[in-house]
Amino acid sequence: MLGYITPDKPELKIKEFEIYGGYYCGICRSIGRRYGQLPRLVLSYDSVLLALLHAGIHPESDNIQISRCMVHPLKKRTIVTDSPEIDNAADILLLLAYYKFQDDAKDKKSKTAAIGAAYLNSVYKKLYEKRPEQCREVQNRLRELALLEEEHCSSIDRAAEPFAKLMEEVFDPGTLLIHSRFCDEEMKAIYRRIGYHLGKWIYIVDAFDDIEENINDQSYNPILCQFQYDEKKESPNDFRIRVRDRIEMNLMLYLAETAKCCKQLEIQKNKGLIDNIIYLGLLRKTEEILKKGNTEDAKSI
Repeated sequence: MLGYITPDKPELKIKEFEIYGGYYCGICRSIGRRYGQLPRLVLSYDSVLLALLHAGIHPESDNIQISRCMVHPLKKRTIVTDSPEIDNAADILLLLAYYKFQDDAKDKKSKTAAIGAAYLNSVYKKLYEKRPEQCREVQNRLRELALLEEEHCSSIDRAAEPFAKLMEEVFDPGTLLIHSRFCDEEMKAIYRRIGYHLGKWIYIVDAFDDIEENINDQSYNPILCQFQYDEKKESPNDFRIRVRDRIEMNLMLYLAETAKCCKQLEIQKNKGLIDNIIYLGLLRKTEEILKKGNTEDAKSI
């Protein structure tokens, strides 16, 4: 997950904003408690939705603690603690960060990414011991994605499929995460569909966001391939405008499917916060990315 899954903060109630921060701080503390302080540097807001959705079907209230942290020592903060869903989200975040570092070190020859992968290597070994099947599945999907990128796949949907399947695996609550009385096989299937459609959305919105960067460094982008960008005929911004309606149609489709699946979950707590992210935050981010680079459109955001 790449920093795209955030709430629409102006529309959050004060209590919802505190709970959102509490989950974020809880994930941060979970990483520090189990893996040390340095891995906390990869913390991302994306992981909060995963924890919220998995915890949301539990009727029990969140275990909330008010305390200071080393990053913000002057002010006490709301922190959600003792949550297997938060621990799971932290593990997933670290797993994806490790593979992202590896990928950037290989493809972009990034020294920073190589250092990051080296630092997270011991963390990855612990994760592999705890969840070997999930680690292998994620690795296999990323390998499929790398092969499609190497062949310069000209189908956006086909290129996005491995990442969608990866996210499907990530959102699977698993037998250890949620007790069967709260999450049966049908419910698990819904979670997996949420991950799948959200994965498609993330991959495509990220590709659109990176158009100019990929043009400059001549790296693979499925949108550039499918719509046959020619730098001699149009500028990157003209290209964005030409393909924007088609990309928007795909993105809205996956957001609609994600929302439809979320409606099928029996959310017991933090529903307003979850709805804000799904219905407002993701839509807001979609609009921001689609209008990126277009000065006149950007004024309306």
